[in-house]
Amino acid sequence: MAEIHGLAAQITLVLVVLIAGWAMILAATRRAIPSVLAGGLVWVVLLLAATGLVGTTIALTTKPPKDPLHIVYGLLALAVLPGALTIARSRPDPRRSVLVLATASVVLLILVFRLFQTGG
Repeated sequence: MAEIHGLAAQITLVLVVLIAGWAMILAATRRAIPSVLAGGLVWVVLLLAATGLVGTTIALTTKPPKDPLHIVYGLLALAVLPGALTIARSRPDPRRSVLVLATASVVLLILVFRLFQTGG
């Protein structure tokens, strides 16, 4: 079960790096969020949720993470993209909404790195 959690976390990290890079390029070129990127964000959130569910199962059945901040970072990581999408959709200018998304993607990248550091 721990291997599944680790693999899902690694796949999530790769997706977050791709999403953050893409969002930063879009923000730099001042383009709107394409629907393909929005779909990718849904996959990232679903993978984060699945990773968290497996991690919760591990914590309840075998052992909790060595650092309790792992749980806090996990909850924050799960909330970043839905929160950013909610804020981005309320922006009248699509170029500003991609800036919100790029910022959230970088924050998510930092949170995922911290999850790797505090897990185990």
